[in-house]
Amino acid sequence: MARSWRWVWIAGLVALWLLRVPSLAQPMASDQGLYAYAGQRLLAGDAPYSGAWDQKPPGIHVVYAVMWSLWPHESGVAAADLVVAGLVAWLLVIIGRRRFTEVAGLGAAAVFLCFGNPALTQRLSGVFVRAQSETFIALAITATLVLLAHRQRTRRHLVGVGVLLGAAFWLKPNAAAYGLTVLAALAFWPSHGRLWSVETFRRELTPIVVAGAAMVILPLLAIAVAGALTDLYLATIAYNAAYSGDTYDGVGGLLRYALTFPVGRARNDAVWFMGGLGVILTLVWWVRTSQAPERHSAVVPLAWLGGVWCSILINGGRDLPQYFVQASPALALAAGVGLVPTCTALRRRHAALPIVLVAVLIYGSHRVSGFDDLVENTRRDWNALISDTDRTSYLTHFGGRPQDKFVASAIAELAALSRNTTAPSDTIYVFGFSPGVPVLADRRSASRFHWSQPIVTEFESGRPGYGSAGLLVELQQHGPALVALQHDSWAPGGRHSSEFFHATPALEAWLTTHYTRETDLPRFEIWRRR
Repeated sequence: MARSWRWVWIAGLVALWLLRVPSLAQPMASDQGLYAYAGQRLLAGDAPYSGAWDQKPPGIHVVYAVMWSLWPHESGVAAADLVVAGLVAWLLVIIGRRRFTEVAGLGAAAVFLCFGNPALTQRLSGVFVRAQSETFIALAITATLVLLAHRQRTRRHLVGVGVLLGAAFWLKPNAAAYGLTVLAALAFWPSHGRLWSVETFRRELTPIVVAGAAMVILPLLAIAVAGALTDLYLATIAYNAAYSGDTYDGVGGLLRYALTFPVGRARNDAVWFMGGLGVILTLVWWVRTSQAPERHSAVVPLAWLGGVWCSILINGGRDLPQYFVQASPALALAAGVGLVPTCTALRRRHAALPIVLVAVLIYGSHRVSGFDDLVENTRRDWNALISDTDRTSYLTHFGGRPQDKFVASAIAELAALSRNTTAPSDTIYVFGFSPGVPVLADRRSASRFHWSQPIVTEFESGRPGYGSAGLLVELQQHGPALVALQHDSWAPGGRHSSEFFHATPALEAWLTTHYTRETDLPRFEIWRRR
């Protein structure tokens, strides 16, 4: 590629990356509040799950602990997401250069930065999907493929692959599905010019397995020493088995979802639309080309998408937007690998044909996702970032419908009330799904169950420390200065969390005996210690 064109590509990629900068103004959503509070408790010296109980493995809590130690503000969530997006784009360029063409890598990075921008397709400007576990899993797997794409792989590269896979596992165990992608890269991306052989495959796989096993076993031993092994099992296996398993109506439901969700995503999400076209064209080129290296290399992006497919299925069939974040780099690479050769072939016939193809792709992406939301979301975020918009008014754009559990303005209001009317040494308790309140208020939750669903479902209620009985013990022990009961969150029979709390005799007796009800906030009942 000519040097001048390379700089044009780079300038374009930087511009696409900078479109994400206004997201720094956004509040952190509810999931991110969970991770941030758990990270704060780790920084305070609490063992995993003893200070904050969450269904995720502790990997994401460690990530947020690092984030919070570097930048203790909710804008750190969007900042981390921004940094990861830039790193993933850079790694895609390296993969393209090492195993395909530089243009394929640059094209993949452009597709990822443009069509994978959460503000383009996600509700509330993408606030729910930023810096999720899948965000960091995507980075880890992309970095893994960069190491495997090296044409002179050494033991150091392979150990790095194992470490990254282990790290991804601790972010979410379903990341183990990407082991299939690693196997495909070992088999179809030869190193040192060697052809595939069982002996070479075994020799390269061994350090990956050893390093990956060490990355799983050593933290597991540390968790066991901290006395949190049972909690780890209950949170990440027992709870998630029920949480994910009830989304499928048997094997038939699982198969239906497996076959239909990629098509459904491609009809509503531009990065899936572009990646789907890339897959089709990659298969066409794979069939037509007679050059073995190109045929072999094309298998790996398809295997990466296979890992994505399995990982999403393990998550469950709830179609939560964060489940699909991990797919964006793989889809972008498939788009680059499939579309760039097509443009090259069309250019040989007529110089204008690639321009026509790009125009058609942009039009198709617009029909799928629309660009109006991206423009409006970016404009609103930018105005808030440069303080052109009042913060309170800005937060009203994030939630507010009657069915929304996340309402940024209500969380900020309750956090301000807690911070202004309690002492730093006091505890508070919020029963619902607003874990960002203790984070923003800089107050400790009176219970490790700082969200309501494990309680309202009476998860493991027969076990000491769990269920409403376990919650009551913690509330009695820590005596929160302020109790807030949320009106709109989970509870059996469609009841609000506040209704569940009042309908549980022991919790209701504790509350009414020791607390006085104050003026409610729009989404919360407020109770103050007598």
